[in-house]
Amino acid sequence: MTTAEWLLRAGFPYYKTVGMRRVTTNPVDLAVADGMLYVLNRSSVQTEIRKISLDDEDLGTISGQGSDPGKLQWPVQILLDSEGKLYVSDEATDRISIFDPDGEFVGSWGQSGAADGDLSRPSGITFDSDENMYVADTMNHRVQKFTRDGKFLGKW
Repeated sequence: MTTAEWLLRAGFPYYKTVGMRRVTTNPVDLAVADGMLYVLNRSSVQTEIRKISLDDEDLGTISGQGSDPGKLQWPVQILLDSEGKLYVSDEATDRISIFDPDGEFVGSWGQSGAADGDLSRPSGITFDSDENMYVADTMNHRVQKFTRDGKFLGKW
């Protein structure tokens, strides 16, 4: 994955800055698609996904803080699939939450435990070329492979 420092060193010019402190407080990850930034903010007082246009227009929030389905407690990473759905790993709830492109909660999967398919503090997530998801299952000391819908496919 390319970082901003590498891009600058490669000679890419500075373009613009988006986001203000009130909008992007404590950002931990972001996803970019179709001129939109989805900024994953995490703190003890503000845990949410903020939608921001590349023109720096604040388009509101997705989710919010809590342990109920559709809420985020200690999110780590955010991904977009080919349909524009957002996937968020949450270490505190041991689940992957899914939101549609408009920010509506679609569902979640994952449960606490150590058996195949169970999660314990899922952190990093990524898709392969078939859009199967790899999850860094942190406290179980393994990586697990799932379908986008959460069907367990394998581990190592």
